[in-house]
Amino acid sequence: MLEHGIVILYYFFFFFIILFSIGQLALLITFLFNRKKEYHLNKTFELPSLTIQLPVYNERFVIERLLDSVERLNYPKNRLEIQVLDDSTDDTRTIAAKRVEQLKTLGFNIQHIHRSNREGYKAGALQNGLISASSDYLAIFDADFVPYPDFLTDTLTYFTDEQTGMVQTRWGHLNAMQSLLTRAQATGLNNHFIIDQEGRNKGGYFINFNGTAGIWKKECIVDAGGWNSDTLTEDLDLSYRAQIKGWKFNYCPNIIIPAELPDRISAVRTQQFRWTKGGVETSKKLLGKLWKAKLSLAVKLFGSFHLLNNYIYAFVLISALLSVPLMFVKNTSTEFDQLFKWNTIIMTVMLINFLYCFTAILVDKKKFIAALIEVITAFPLALILSLGMSYHNTRAIFQGILGKKTAFIRTPKISESGGINPYLKTPGYKKYTPELLLFLYFLFAACSGIYFKDFGFLIYHVLMFSGFGFVLWSAWSETSEN
Repeated sequence: MLEHGIVILYYFFFFFIILFSIGQLALLITFLFNRKKEYHLNKTFELPSLTIQLPVYNERFVIERLLDSVERLNYPKNRLEIQVLDDSTDDTRTIAAKRVEQLKTLGFNIQHIHRSNREGYKAGALQNGLISASSDYLAIFDADFVPYPDFLTDTLTYFTDEQTGMVQTRWGHLNAMQSLLTRAQATGLNNHFIIDQEGRNKGGYFINFNGTAGIWKKECIVDAGGWNSDTLTEDLDLSYRAQIKGWKFNYCPNIIIPAELPDRISAVRTQQFRWTKGGVETSKKLLGKLWKAKLSLAVKLFGSFHLLNNYIYAFVLISALLSVPLMFVKNTSTEFDQLFKWNTIIMTVMLINFLYCFTAILVDKKKFIAALIEVITAFPLALILSLGMSYHNTRAIFQGILGKKTAFIRTPKISESGGINPYLKTPGYKKYTPELLLFLYFLFAACSGIYFKDFGFLIYHVLMFSGFGFVLWSAWSETSEN
């Protein structure tokens, strides 16, 4: 009876991994099918009044670089308003205030708006700025982004009609090659910005504002209900509320703004936890509204896949945990021989993910051989990091499902200056105890797989212990540097 229960539970959770992979394949096909579609840009667009919003919190290392890049933007000063939405509790406030005064002397209409509390966190700061913003359009940049001079004029051409409410641009990376950790993150983000965003947008499906490097029409934000702080992903939340109300979004794959990737595993965990938990909170809030809206079935299906994709971490972790006793059942009983032939599906799932990653790299590199060489290292790195984060992100999923409220914890930035980041607390080893236990668990599973000569499960288990080993190694490296 126990054996039957293990088999049923494993295939139940693995079924959702298959569904997720089918969704990925559908999105990849959509991207390839619509790849040659061109946007009809509005090149006669008259430059409107525009407010730049810069939400910052304790960003002493990057605030000056951000304001320097804003100063270099090519836009008429008489149509430009700048808001530094500063919730800082450290000397960032002083640094920002000094730089703001300098920009005022240069003729910029710039305000330093400091809040003594962080009510609503980033969403609260943006909503507070929205109330006093005098412009029709709002560009938003996080502290670590560096927009190039013509960003505003280039992006505004993507507002092609009155119903275009938001235009999102692609993230680039200032430090993608800094370490294995940043390389893995860059690969994952490139998959999202090259395949996900362009595929959904050109296919006629919903996309999301990524929290920065985009321009909103103020009317769209107000009509959708403004910025809400009841989820940790205020950007995804507002995006879906606006599109459900009928607003259109555009994506600019050729407009790239570089930003800083977190170079410490503790910072990556903080960021991933917020994105994962916020995605779950948003799915709980809006999935029902999505299906009640007057939209095509395809839009609802792709939208559901988008809102629910964070749950994959839990399905991966649980199915991996179950696969270890399942391996013993498989190799000590002949009762389920026919069923275990389906384990070839694991390789199919891996192949879909590989093709997804390879396509993104090929589009970026534009050369087949160069893309093939890069994917050989990039794909395993991104996959291993994702698997290594599965426990931490599964915690975020369950907290989101249970409605546990947590603070919006920003991702610490340090610019190119290097050195020790005082915003990062020295990670305690106890925080990584679950990853250590999981590393040992899957190491045992891999050794058992070698004993049984079960190479199907062996690949799975090697990837799992490599993922948790990578997280542990990154944590040790961070600790030794502090």
